[in-house]
Amino acid sequence: MSSFVVVGGTGRTGRRIVDRLTDGGHRAVVASREGSAHLDLAEPDPAVFAGAEGVVICVEPPKDTAGMEAVMHEGVAGIAAIAAREDIPVVLVSQIYVTRAAEHPEMTARIEARARGEQALRDSGAQYTIIRPSWLHDLAADGVRIEQGDTGEGRISRDAVAAAAVAALFDPSASGKTFELYDDPESSVPDWATVFAALSPDPEAANA
Repeated sequence: MSSFVVVGGTGRTGRRIVDRLTDGGHRAVVASREGSAHLDLAEPDPAVFAGAEGVVICVEPPKDTAGMEAVMHEGVAGIAAIAAREDIPVVLVSQIYVTRAAEHPEMTARIEARARGEQALRDSGAQYTIIRPSWLHDLAADGVRIEQGDTGEGRISRDAVAAAAVAALFDPSASGKTFELYDDPESSVPDWATVFAALSPDPEAANA
């Protein structure tokens, strides 16, 4: 049985990722302060990731600026370093607006912390995929639009984000790529293998 660590697996999106993994016959280790594996993102314990075949990081931001930095930047960087050392692929659930924080000044600290976490993952040497959901909602997944470049607006179902995250864990063609997700009722449910293969790699990945 394959084993995967879901950091933030008790959250609203994280729970859906855990459910998809377990429904697929895999073992999901929920790593959080309240999960089956206790994890302090300020000092991630390598033992939590021992034997894992992949990691999904899907954490909701703390309310204070220091907490945002500790969790979404430093915590991601710490896990990325462990994953690089152990050769474990990482899927990071981030958000849109990472390259345009000025559009939402009320969220600047959160967005900038996420951006630093993204870059720390890219720089770590770990295999990675970065998913940037648009505004999240709890309705059932419909069609999905996939973009790159962080220019769009919209909403996305948490179910669709979970589907993308789990698919990326198992598909090497998703490695080294960053993309955004939006609802699009006029599109069909994606064939993720085809989607991942068509995406452009991040510049850092292309030059690696």
